[in-house]
Amino acid sequence: MPRHRHRMEPARRSLPRLPRPIVATGIAAALLGAALAIPFWPSADSPSAPRTVAATDSGRHDAALTLRTTKTKEVSRGGTRTPTPTPTPTTSAGQPPAVVGQLWATADVVIRSGPSTSHDRITSLKTGTRIDTTGVTEHGWTQVVTDGRAGWISSTYLSTSKPKPKPKPKPTPQDVSDAPCPISSGIESRLTTNARSVYRAVCAAFGSSVSSFGGYRAGDSGDHGSGRAVDIMVSGEPGWDIARYVQAHARELGVTYVIYQQKMWTAGNPTSRWKAMEDRGGRTANHYDHVHVSVS
Repeated sequence: MPRHRHRMEPARRSLPRLPRPIVATGIAAALLGAALAIPFWPSADSPSAPRTVAATDSGRHDAALTLRTTKTKEVSRGGTRTPTPTPTPTTSAGQPPAVVGQLWATADVVIRSGPSTSHDRITSLKTGTRIDTTGVTEHGWTQVVTDGRAGWISSTYLSTSKPKPKPKPKPTPQDVSDAPCPISSGIESRLTTNARSVYRAVCAAFGSSVSSFGGYRAGDSGDHGSGRAVDIMVSGEPGWDIARYVQAHARELGVTYVIYQQKMWTAGNPTSRWKAMEDRGGRTANHYDHVHVSVS
């Protein structure tokens, strides 16, 4: 049999054929790996750069959480959900001025928005009211704090101490009474008409300040011996109130002179002209415990 010469071709290697289930599993793993490497971008309102989620169990959890957060924000912008508001940072703006002390209002006074009468009125204070201050002054005005806001009061009407209450109004010239007096009433029968008028008028106007009255004094060579003098037992400032009252009614009461605290006033002189008297050696003798009134 003749021999045929055959060209030798390289032998082809045959790869072993893998079972189909194994091939399918490999393809699925490759696709899963590619899917887990997909980049995620945050929502439009976040300045962060896009990041890649690692193909781990924790990475898959983070990716899912980021995706849910992004969708929630997008839905909120769509109007179906209301996002949680971001707290506004607290600043010093709008805070009330610092208080460094307090002052007292010495009169009814207006609080204004600025240091002049041309500024708007905020509120007002009554006499004797205490107000917080900041220690700031400007052009004769003091800055105060009222209802959590700054205001201004003229410094003239502020004091570091509480003002004393105003004294009761003093009797006017019309306050002359002729009503009988219940104090030391036994003296009235020995007084002249003018002396009795002084006694009753002073008793009606100042009876609460007077401890007793004196009048006629037997054996006295002066006005007391003739019933033309009244001693009004009082001391201190109330005595001066009575003395000024008698001065104001000197003409209608027939007063000739008044003595109090070692000083003497004679009718016809200005009410401010009191003449100093010599020292007679004692409190009563110098008229420190009573007002003496003589009449015509």
